[in-house]
Amino acid sequence: MSTKRKQLGSAASSAAAALLLLAACTVVCAGPDQSGWAKLLAATVTEDGWIDYPEIRDRRQSTLDAYLAELADTDDDTLESDDAKQAFWINAYNAVTIRILIDEGLPDTVPHAALFGKNIFKQEDYRVAGKVRSLDEIEHEILRKRFDDPRIHAALVCGASSCPRLRPEPYRAGKLDRQLDEEVHRWLTQGRDKAGHRKNELDLDAGVFRVSRIFKWFQEDFNGGGEEGVLAFLSRHVDEPTRRYLQQHDVEIEYLDYDWSLNSQREP
Repeated sequence: MSTKRKQLGSAASSAAAALLLLAACTVVCAGPDQSGWAKLLAATVTEDGWIDYPEIRDRRQSTLDAYLAELADTDDDTLESDDAKQAFWINAYNAVTIRILIDEGLPDTVPHAALFGKNIFKQEDYRVAGKVRSLDEIEHEILRKRFDDPRIHAALVCGASSCPRLRPEPYRAGKLDRQLDEEVHRWLTQGRDKAGHRKNELDLDAGVFRVSRIFKWFQEDFNGGGEEGVLAFLSRHVDEPTRRYLQQHDVEIEYLDYDWSLNSQREP
C-alpha cells in the first residue's frame, strides 16, 4: 500500500472514531432527553405549580413513562457537570413522585405515615440511574449529601399542598443556579397552599417569620443549622425590604403546620 493510501486510511479511521465518540457523548454526556418531560410540565402544571394529575394519568402517562425510562438508563457518572447531575436528580425526584401518586390512585392526602401505614417516600418502585430507588434515597442519600445545596428544598415537590410549587419546566444544568434562586425566592415571597395561606410569611407586627415546616425538618441544611442559620438563609433569598427588616430587628421563627393534601388542580 502506498504511503498516501496509508495516510488517507489513517485519517478516515480517526474521523470515524471521532464521529463515534461525538455520537456517544451526545447520547450519554448530555443526559436524558427532556423534551417530553418539558412538554408534559408545560401542559399540566400551572404557573403556581398546581398539577393536573388526571390529565397526566388519562392522556400523558406514556410521555411520563418514556421520561422515566430515560432516567432509568442514564448513568449519572457520565453527566458533564455537577449542575447536570443535580438537575438530573431533582427532575427524577419530581417525575417519580408524580408516577407513584398516580399508582396510588391519586389519594386526597399524600401517604407519608411515620410508623404505620403506607409511606410513598420509602417505597422502591422505579429505577433511576440503573437502580431501583426510593424517594428518600434520592433526597437524603444523593441530593442532600452529594450537593450540599439547601436550595433543593424549594425544588423537590412531594405532591403536598404545602410543598413548594412544581416549576413548570425541567431543571437544566445551564440554568440551574438561576432556576433554584428563583424557586427559593418565589417560595418565600409568593407561595400559597390550596387554602390560600402563605407557605412562608413575615409578620411585621409580631416580629415573627412563620415558615414552612421544611425549615424545621432540615434545619441543619441551612447555614450550619439552628434558627440563626435559617434566618441567614431567609435573608439571602427574600425581597429587599424584608431583608432590611431581618437585619435590623430580632425576629423569631415559627414553623407552620404542613398540609399534606394533594397539590392537584382538580379532583381526580
